[in-house]
Amino acid sequence: MPTQLLLPFVLVSFSANSLITRYVVRGHLLDAGLVTAVRFLAGALALAVLAASKGERPRAGRTHLLPALWLGLYAVCISYGYEHIGAAAGTFVFYATVLITLAVYDLAHRTEVPARRLAGAGVALAGLGVLASSNVGSVTPLGVGLLAATGAAWGLYTAAGRSMGDPRIASTGNFLVLAAVLVIPTVFLATSDVTVTGEGLAWSAVMGAGTTAFAYVAWYACQRALSATSAGTVQLVIPVLTAVGAVLLLDERFTTQLTIAAVLVGAGMVLARPRKA
Repeated sequence: MPTQLLLPFVLVSFSANSLITRYVVRGHLLDAGLVTAVRFLAGALALAVLAASKGERPRAGRTHLLPALWLGLYAVCISYGYEHIGAAAGTFVFYATVLITLAVYDLAHRTEVPARRLAGAGVALAGLGVLASSNVGSVTPLGVGLLAATGAAWGLYTAAGRSMGDPRIASTGNFLVLAAVLVIPTVFLATSDVTVTGEGLAWSAVMGAGTTAFAYVAWYACQRALSATSAGTVQLVIPVLTAVGAVLLLDERFTTQLTIAAVLVGAGMVLARPRKA
């Protein structure tokens, strides 16, 4: 399927993931650790069922270990991070860090990066600094740190997809490895002291099987048509979508500091976009 058709699905799905995660953890519908476990166990199951329907035997090997590590770090940090930062602010931190991580990745692999793209990453970083030093009610230093770690992990997971084979098979293996690692923590977390509701489980499962598993396959497919820096740049649309969704659906306030950060990150996106975007 053409990248032009996959990208809108990916971007909307990623925005939905941030909104759902923030809704679940802020409303104490499910423990943050269980959000991660249920989300990626559901995603692994969905991809395994899809593989079985095609007569394939899902497999995971050594090549999936490092991507699964980045995916696991992303999963844990985003779930706990949204306990300490709003969906809008958190998404700006997340994707600004993704852009910076992928720009560094391009430089490290001696991929030619135009000066304007580096300038764009710098402007986006300035937006991140505004949020980190602001007094926005829904922003805490811990939240900024966790979402920055989330963005770095997601950037590395995105970069890993550039060297893997079939996007669906690669994603299935990554999810299976992560699901195997999450099974034991899930058992330990399932105690009487952990918050568990049917609504929280339902949202996490839907997020895992829908806007996570299949969106991640589509995103890996998009990597064939994007440079690492471009991949980081196009994702900066997501904070805008998430900010609007947070205001409309989660009753979050769009403060002055958040507006300044949005403008800076948006300017960074414009600077860093490919000339033929």
